[in-house]
Amino acid sequence: MKKILLSLIIYLTAIPSFSQEKPKLIIGIVVDQMRFDYIYRFWNEFSENGFKKLVNEGHFYRNCQFGYVPTYTGPGHASIYTGTTPSVHGIVANDWYDKKSGKHIYCAGDGDMHTICNCEENNIDVQSEDGKMSPQHMLTTTFADELKLFNKDSKVFGVSLKDRGAILPAGHSANGAYWMDGEGKWITSSFYMQSLPDYIESINNNNTVEKYLMNTWEVDGKFKHELANQYSQKGGSTIKNTPFGNTILKDLALEIIENESLGQRMHTDVLTISFSSTDYIGHQFGPHAPEIKDTYIRLDNDIAEILETINRKVGYENTVVFITADHGVVSEPSELIERNIPAGYFDQQVMMSELSEYLLNLYSSSILKNDTTNFIINYSNNNLFLNHKYIANNLDISIEEIQKKCATFLLKYKWVKNTYTASQLHENEYSNSFHSLVQRGYNQKRSGDVIVSLQTGWLKTHWESGGTTHGSSYSYDTHVPLIFWGGNIPKGKTDRKVNIRDIAPTISMILGTAYPNGCTGNPLTEITE
Repeated sequence: MKKILLSLIIYLTAIPSFSQEKPKLIIGIVVDQMRFDYIYRFWNEFSENGFKKLVNEGHFYRNCQFGYVPTYTGPGHASIYTGTTPSVHGIVANDWYDKKSGKHIYCAGDGDMHTICNCEENNIDVQSEDGKMSPQHMLTTTFADELKLFNKDSKVFGVSLKDRGAILPAGHSANGAYWMDGEGKWITSSFYMQSLPDYIESINNNNTVEKYLMNTWEVDGKFKHELANQYSQKGGSTIKNTPFGNTILKDLALEIIENESLGQRMHTDVLTISFSSTDYIGHQFGPHAPEIKDTYIRLDNDIAEILETINRKVGYENTVVFITADHGVVSEPSELIERNIPAGYFDQQVMMSELSEYLLNLYSSSILKNDTTNFIINYSNNNLFLNHKYIANNLDISIEEIQKKCATFLLKYKWVKNTYTASQLHENEYSNSFHSLVQRGYNQKRSGDVIVSLQTGWLKTHWESGGTTHGSSYSYDTHVPLIFWGGNIPKGKTDRKVNIRDIAPTISMILGTAYPNGCTGNPLTEITE
């Protein structure tokens, strides 16, 4: 009998335990427009308690890629939290042309909703459109949605200066999402609630934006920006274009942790934070500007304060934090040209006019030569939309054939690297090439007839007067930092290629929940094993 009991004890202790301790708080931090190399470029200026703490105590993935194009804010945030790409979750851009209605759709727009704020009755500074938002256009769940499906007492909140940066990460089932209106007040949508919590109203009433904008933003010998003057001219939204936009968002995040007792209850909670000022400043000044460096030094201090609050209120051992970016950014073409690196600016309007003229001449025998109806109904986000109805009524030729003609014609421009037809992307499957990046960003219902991929370093003439942007399939846009930090996260670094879509299933595995329902990523074994 003793031998049987001993054998049973040995057997039971050998069985792995599946009742792992779940973290009390998951915090997802997205830094809008953060290139991977910023970690190392600004390393010596960072404190020991912000980015360095995350890298030194956490697990740093140094070869994290987006794995699709376009690399915009809306698709980036959706992909991080759903564990899939625009081809599945449907957020193909920040806004896109809708082939059915002929209108542009905003990724977080919802006309059935209205603004929730503590604005006065006659306050004209808060537009109703500011709150006409929801995650309705995101077709799949986030990891927080899956948590809420079976843990209704878990709380989920999303915050950002941008509505899409708050709404898409928080998902469909969130308790709340807050973003900043045009006057610098925190608002939300009727999708989440019918009135602001008292503590959010209190923050708005204290007019914290004015407090930050009464200062001067300067670095001695580098730049000086008089914020009070900008505030008087443009109002509270001026803060978005300063590093203090990140700081005031950090303040909001800490208030939510405090007032909602996040991570301090029986159930796992989720807070998503998207720092957007880095993007506003990056677009305006470019990645070479001293303003960018100072912005990241100040952001480092904000992150340090978040980590300190977590340690004090929730506990390092009860928390999992991940930090990444929604995309990178290209150097200003003028900076590249100055260093003899191939780059330039192109006129999109001229390109489309010449394509229209080409099509008109090509099919002049089939239609009236003076017919001014456009073959092209829209060109946006490097997607060409053909006028299917017009072509069907006037030409005895397939839409696939015209797609090929357009794709071939556009290759004549030196700033165009590749073109892809909708038929090509729908009928073929690509795995390890730039073609695959385009395909993962292509959604049959929402994308265009021809997708154009630009050469490295080329932007529209809109940016010729200064500033820069993102959206390409190249490493300056797709390579971003990814760090996991928390009590049960193994320290180290990994240089193998991983994808943004791997974050959500990794968090799901930690939580013991189902993957988001459209997930195409894989758990990161360095974190989960």
